[in-house]
Amino acid sequence: MLARKLKGIFLAFIILFMQFGILNKPASALDRIQLEGQAVALTPGAREAANLLGILPKVERLMQLKQARQGNESIPLTDEELGLKVDVLDKVLGASMEVRMVSGRIDRDLSWAFAGQGALNAKQQKILNSIFTVNFMQIGVLGVLSGPAFLNGRGALGSELLLLASSIGLVLSMLAFAQTNVGYKKAVDGDATILTDVLKVQKPVTTEHESKLVVKYLDSVPPGARDGKSRSQALIDNWKKGKYLRNMSEPNLEKLSAVVPAGKKYKIGAAEFNRRIRMLFDTQYTIELFHEELVELLRAAEIS
Repeated sequence: MLARKLKGIFLAFIILFMQFGILNKPASALDRIQLEGQAVALTPGAREAANLLGILPKVERLMQLKQARQGNESIPLTDEELGLKVDVLDKVLGASMEVRMVSGRIDRDLSWAFAGQGALNAKQQKILNSIFTVNFMQIGVLGVLSGPAFLNGRGALGSELLLLASSIGLVLSMLAFAQTNVGYKKAVDGDATILTDVLKVQKPVTTEHESKLVVKYLDSVPPGARDGKSRSQALIDNWKKGKYLRNMSEPNLEKLSAVVPAGKKYKIGAAEFNRRIRMLFDTQYTIELFHEELVELLRAAEIS
């Protein structure tokens, strides 16, 4: 309770500072003006943000008061207007911190995905380097041995050594080709990612620092969208189009989302890590676009 009061006082001082004045005068006749019938204009993004935060009526009332003050900017803020600005600023700052929190989680998930992909690629490359080294060594050794055979008139033996070197080289090249296409896999570990909310994957436990606001934002339709698709659905369609989401089977979605239900064990390779990384980047970009709507909301309420 004390922290809540201190937060309110802090926000109030911010508003007072931005308005370059302190409310020490009695309320003017502005309080008695009937403003309910006035039209209030909000950008589509600001309106969506206000709806998601549940403060649309407060924002509309604040804008009505702002319109009534046009031409009378010298009149100090009323208690009602100050209270509305504090409430709006409190909600917007809280939403911005939630977006930043979720974006930070995605950064952590991306770090794990890059580390897992790098480990698998390094392991594969180490084996490929070993195969290449053995191949070069056997070609060199057998080539050196075939030289004296030819010089001493034993052409058949020299030819056999060169044929053996070519055969071994062919086998090693086939092994390298198979290694390149097969690769290695590692067990799925770490916490469930934000992709569980986009792909609607059932989570075994509640995700740490889960944000209902961000999930609500992803499930909403962007202002002006002609296809009527939510942000989550638009992401899924783009991933399907780009071949990052090749099927919607439950095991595949759980692997991409880093969800391992009880009794199951999943392993993923470098290709799956690459798809997860792309999907996490796309989701992070979409979530951080919410900041633009929050800025529009602040500007509409003349708080920024």
